[in-house]
Amino acid sequence: QVNYGDFIMIIYWSMMLWSPIVYLFYSLSNKEETMLKEYNIRQGIQKKLPISYCIAVFGYFIFWIGMRRNFGDTLAYINAFKRMPSDFSGVLESINWDSKGPVFDLASGLFKCFISDNYTWWLMTVAIISGACILHTVRKYSCDFFLSSFIFIAMLTFMWMMNGIRQFVCVAILFAFCDLIKNKKFIIYTLVVLLLTTVHSTVIIMIPVYFLARSKPWSKMTMVFISGIILLCLFAEPFFNGVDTMLSGTSYEGSVAQFQEDDGVNPIRVAFYSLFPILEFWKKDELAEYYDKYPILPICINMSFVTALLYLVGMVTSGILIGRFPIYCEVYNLIIIPYLLDIGFKGKEKSIVKILLIIVFIFFFLLQTSGMGYDSELTGTIV
Repeated sequence: QVNYGDFIMIIYWSMMLWSPIVYLFYSLSNKEETMLKEYNIRQGIQKKLPISYCIAVFGYFIFWIGMRRNFGDTLAYINAFKRMPSDFSGVLESINWDSKGPVFDLASGLFKCFISDNYTWWLMTVAIISGACILHTVRKYSCDFFLSSFIFIAMLTFMWMMNGIRQFVCVAILFAFCDLIKNKKFIIYTLVVLLLTTVHSTVIIMIPVYFLARSKPWSKMTMVFISGIILLCLFAEPFFNGVDTMLSGTSYEGSVAQFQEDDGVNPIRVAFYSLFPILEFWKKDELAEYYDKYPILPICINMSFVTALLYLVGMVTSGILIGRFPIYCEVYNLIIIPYLLDIGFKGKEKSIVKILLIIVFIFFFLLQTSGMGYDSELTGTIV
C-alpha cells in the first residue's frame, strides 16, 4: 500500500508533467522552431511536430493507461474479456447483436482468438487505438502539441481511456475523422457515426451536433441552440420521462430514471468547462480573423460551447445520462485552447492569462483526482 500523496507524485503528476519535460528537450534542440512558433501561427503556417516527439509524449500516457488492472469499469471489461470463448465459432455464437456494443464485443473476441488471451495486451491495444486517434488530430491541427498534451491530462480527458473505454473509442475515432466536418462531408460523416453506434450508441448525438459545428460561431443558429438548452433545463423532468418511454425495450431501458436519484454533474466541472467558451466569446473578433487560415477553429469553438451547455444540462438533470455526451465535443478543446492563448492574447496579457489558466488546470486536476487509486500488474494496488 502506497499513500495517496506518493501515488499522485508517482503516476498522475508524472503524466501531467511529462509533456512539459519532453517540450524542454525539444526546445533545447529546436530553438529556431520554438522562436518562430508565434510568427508561423500569424502567417497561417501549420507545422507538425516530429512524430518521434508525439510518440514520446503519448506513448508514456498510453503505457500507464494500458497497464491498469482495476480502475472504474475496467474490471467489468476484464471479466467480460475472460468470459469470451477462445475459438472463432464460439465468439460468433456468444455475441448478442441486440446489446449496446456488439462490434466492440466481436473485436474483443477476435483479439482473444487470434492475438492474445492476455487482458493486459487487450487493454493496451484499445489504449493505443484511442491514443493514436487523439495524437493524429492534435498533431495535425494544434498550434502547440505539448500544451494540448498537457491539457489532455490536466483536463482529465485521459480518464475516459481508463473508465468508459468503449465510448471513448467512438470519441477518438470520430475525432480522427474531424476533417469530414471541416470539408462538409455530411453523408460520409453520418455513415461513420452510424457504424460507431455498433460500438456505443451515444455517438448518435453527433449527427445533429454536426450542423451546429458547421455554423458560424455565435450566430443565430447558435442562439437558437442556447434557447433549446434553456428550455430543456426548465422542463427537464417531463422531457426525460418522455425519453424513458421511447427507450422502453432497448438496452438503455430504465437508465433515464436514474436522473431522479442522481445529483447531476458537479458544478465545479460546469464552471471549469464554461470558462473556455467565455474566453472565446471575449476574443471572438481576434479569433474570427483566423477562420480562413484555420477552418478548424470555428468548429472547435462551437464544440467547446456545446460541451459547456451539455454539462450545464447534466448539472440540473442527470450526470449519469447527460454527463456521458459532452466528451464527444470536449476533445476539441485540445485544439482551440492553444489557439485562444496565442491568437487572442498578446504580451503581458497573454503571459498572465496563460499562468492563470495553468493554475486553474492544476486546481481542477487536484480536485477531480482526489482519492483516486491505481492498480496494475506492474505496481500492484496503490491507494
